[in-house]
Amino acid sequence: MLPSLVFSLAVASAVELTLALGGESADFDVTQALIEQGVNVSAVPALAALTDQSSVFACSIACASLQVFYGNGSVDLQGDLDYASFTGSYWSELQAEVRPQCIFYPSSPPAVSTLVLLSRLTQCPFAVKSGGHAPFAGASSIEGGITVSLRNLDSIALSDDHKTAFIQPGNTWSRIYSELAKDDVSVIGGRVSPIGIGGLTTGGGISFFSNIYGWACDNVASYEVVTSTGEIVTASPGQNSDLYWALRGGGNNFGTVVEFELETIPLPGGEMWGGTRVYTEDQFPGVVDAFADLIEDSPSDPNAGTWVAWVVSSGIKLAGAELWYAKPNGQDASIFDGFRGIPAVSDSTRNKTLPTYTADVAELNPYGYRECYYGLTVKASRAVAQAAIDIYYDEIATVADVAGVSPAMVWQGITEGVLEATKKNGGNALGLSVEDGPLYLIELSCLWENEEDDTRMYQMMSTVLEKIKAAAVSEGVQNDYIYMNYASQFQDVVSSYGSENKATLKKIAAKYDPTGVFQKLQPGYFKLDRAPVPDSGYFSF
Repeated sequence: MLPSLVFSLAVASAVELTLALGGESADFDVTQALIEQGVNVSAVPALAALTDQSSVFACSIACASLQVFYGNGSVDLQGDLDYASFTGSYWSELQAEVRPQCIFYPSSPPAVSTLVLLSRLTQCPFAVKSGGHAPFAGASSIEGGITVSLRNLDSIALSDDHKTAFIQPGNTWSRIYSELAKDDVSVIGGRVSPIGIGGLTTGGGISFFSNIYGWACDNVASYEVVTSTGEIVTASPGQNSDLYWALRGGGNNFGTVVEFELETIPLPGGEMWGGTRVYTEDQFPGVVDAFADLIEDSPSDPNAGTWVAWVVSSGIKLAGAELWYAKPNGQDASIFDGFRGIPAVSDSTRNKTLPTYTADVAELNPYGYRECYYGLTVKASRAVAQAAIDIYYDEIATVADVAGVSPAMVWQGITEGVLEATKKNGGNALGLSVEDGPLYLIELSCLWENEEDDTRMYQMMSTVLEKIKAAAVSEGVQNDYIYMNYASQFQDVVSSYGSENKATLKKIAAKYDPTGVFQKLQPGYFKLDRAPVPDSGYFSF
């Protein structure tokens, strides 16, 4: 904890000094900044005459301006066939229901700069979509504003020495892994093929290789970021290091990342080992012990990893233990003995490539449903694990009549290796330390069909986590941390990082975004001072 605290205080002091010297100049001229970007503002007379900045009118002008600047093919308007195709491409139906004024497809980082400046000029709000796999409305979509799709920013390039990869945010992990496998390398990234690099990496980023290397945010060599002034800056350990620290878990609060430079790892042929062993209810106590043993023993073989999903299938309670190994032939690893010693009703573990594995996991995440994630963290405790299972199955029984309902409670470990990696290159913003662990990361994931059941589902999920937290408090193992990528719209994620880290993040935001562009004009997802849906009455953290 001490190195992280020292770094946070150093960052805070540096930010205070920068603010004292100025930051964004008081006379910053958005129109002039657009002109300096090469944008012919005079080509849209309505911009100069804009006095009515009501959302609909201002956004109509903003969308028309983008068409003038970049061509009709760069913008989809309501009523266009491609508009409907785009909104229907979101994983969650809750996001697909959102209707932006238009959709903008920038083809270069400077075009993203123009979008940010145009939003400032017109006060038309925007959202940014990388992969679009967040479950709740407004996470990467915006009602009545401009949804920015980064799909055309899709380059992938290795450095000359192959030690880093330069990856733009329009890429999904499927494409990233497939491209890098051609050179027998990979990067620390997501485990579900259609997820985008953007949100996963800025929110943390759990990987099949995290017990060795840490999360994705701890393996970023540098970021290229569009700030509130439209400037594209580099954030790295040696350049804008405060912004670099903030982006390691701070989400979309500081700018729009238009390129990630990720450290590579060797992965010949993209090959590893993994799959699912499924267990019936009578084996649950053994599964809890096997899970706890693997998380505790992870330092002895960090190639190994697991999550356990507790589900109901055709009225039968099941535990699906996902087991993986960062090399081929993981079936021979003794760290899996606890799981192998329990009779399984099915076993899909085998050697497979990383692109194939992430595609397999994607099949467990169907499109077209209403979705909700909800997250909680506790210090490793078998007693709380068992209590959580009982709580979960009792509560999901109350929504068994909901159309299309499919709940899952997923347990993962935040191991010693993951926690050690949080200290790399000056640390990250998450507020975790080696002394905290190991930890269990609990994700409640539910899907259902109809809007009329939303409130019931949210209340059930909230109740499950409230009761698990109470059990953790009773056992003395509560931890406030909420993993952003598993959080619900009702959770104040940044506050869960601790008061000191939150204060430092706010000072960094004030330096790079003094007018609050990424708090007010990009209002979606997890903001520095609030949950996406604040004061809901549901469980926060």
